[in-house]
Amino acid sequence: MKTTEKLSFQKLENEFLENILRQLVNQYTIIQIFFTRHSSSVFSYLIINLDNYTVAQNLQQSKWVRKVKERYQINIAFISSSRLHHYYSLGCPFIAFYCRASAVIYQNKEIENSIFITGQWKKYKKRFKVNENNFHHDHDLHMCQIKNLISEGTSNCIFTSYARLIEYDLDYLEELYCGNKSSSLSLDQRITNLIEYIPNLQKYFVRNSHNKYYLIDLFVKAKEATADDEAIYKEEMYEAVGIAQQNLYRLIEERFDELKKLIKKGSSENNDVSCQIEKKPKDIIISLTIEAILKSIEVEQIYLYRQITYGEKTTYYLMLITIGASNEKLKSITQSLKSKIGEKYDFVLLSHSRYWIQANLYQNQSFFFNIIRGEYLIFSSNKYLPDFHWEIPHKPYHADLYFYYKATKNIALQFSTIANNEQENYQGLESLFTLFFLSFCRTYIFVKTYYLPNYVSSQTLWELCIYADAGIQKYNYLIEQFWTDFFPYINRHLTLHHNLSMLKKGEVEQMNIIVEKLIDELHNLVVVGRLLLEVEED
Repeated sequence: MKTTEKLSFQKLENEFLENILRQLVNQYTIIQIFFTRHSSSVFSYLIINLDNYTVAQNLQQSKWVRKVKERYQINIAFISSSRLHHYYSLGCPFIAFYCRASAVIYQNKEIENSIFITGQWKKYKKRFKVNENNFHHDHDLHMCQIKNLISEGTSNCIFTSYARLIEYDLDYLEELYCGNKSSSLSLDQRITNLIEYIPNLQKYFVRNSHNKYYLIDLFVKAKEATADDEAIYKEEMYEAVGIAQQNLYRLIEERFDELKKLIKKGSSENNDVSCQIEKKPKDIIISLTIEAILKSIEVEQIYLYRQITYGEKTTYYLMLITIGASNEKLKSITQSLKSKIGEKYDFVLLSHSRYWIQANLYQNQSFFFNIIRGEYLIFSSNKYLPDFHWEIPHKPYHADLYFYYKATKNIALQFSTIANNEQENYQGLESLFTLFFLSFCRTYIFVKTYYLPNYVSSQTLWELCIYADAGIQKYNYLIEQFWTDFFPYINRHLTLHHNLSMLKKGEVEQMNIIVEKLIDELHNLVVVGRLLLEVEED
């Protein structure tokens, strides 16, 4: 048992960690301890140089290491003396900066032959340059292979090659920020871990709620398809993957440059950048809207993508990027806003998670691309939220439009048959009218915007029709002249009411006019507009 030493680590300013280090020094052969605190980094760094590699590996797995990192933002790395010298000889800039002489807070005088000492920049410069050039050389080889594969059109191999290149980039980012690689972990986990050091990294990968990333999932699918001798056709994602990879490459270059400057100067620099996200609302209505939304749900971003004034009423169109905001919750927020602000204002709230939008871009990109723009952003919870991996080129198409149009037309015919029967038996007509109106709106929105809304209120659907094409407002007078409040009437007949119909002939005629005019509008859009040529034969 070693004799207890009266050690002091005042530079740490952390009594909990000081006590642990005193215990370590008296239990193990600690050669040196380096500590660096600088404002340009998320973490302070504590590097502990030991004589034994196995002991270093075991201590790195201690629970208290993670506890110190989470509680005090101090990253602790245990490294054996032989590896420390080896990494420095390879020109590793992490070691050159964080293990410099001025960072030493403890040194074992009994084993001076193992003491690690960094040289002056002029002596180290050549090693640094070799390390940096090796990265660029191997990176260029990876990129050359990918370009060749793209020219050959072999989708699976392109994605698996990109996966290897991103893994290579993560190796370097880990070495430059953490001092060692974690190749045994999945790409998802490695990205998540690195975000702790590089918050900006999360801007480049869209993830779901389980710390899985869209692009990494694409790589996995490509690998599985290759194993099953199948092809994955996602050429439109090449550019999105390329952009994410280029951002990793840029982060590596920036870190090389940062460490180079720090090593040369021998001191840290303050490189803090203030958040540039504009959170100031445009007016009092928007301010109240944001406040009401944030009180009800957790939101990543809010986009005000359209503002329409019709008569004395102004309608605000808002897209919320969040998780778990049901349409009932959106309805509650809308009602709360109208009660606070007044009936002169309406709100069309749509909500989707970031991952859902990303996963459904193949069909909806045209719609979301026109909404998710910097000039429309009125709130963001985080400056590091990821951009979407847009499909480039994107070729919008109306998948299943035939079925949507045909179903809507059939409902209109069915409605007409009942509405015009001589016996004036209107049983079930209310539900048919509701079904037609909802079907028309969804189909119309889909044709105009390539977006198919689900489970939103009838009024939201109609407002989205107006967003899709303001010309549809010419039928507003029919809604306004309806014998009762139109949208509550529609919403009321979404469910079964098991009773006899009490409709009057004049009321049926009003509904019939709406059905006839709207189905004519859809017919001109889809058939006359030659979006579906096969419908003409029906």
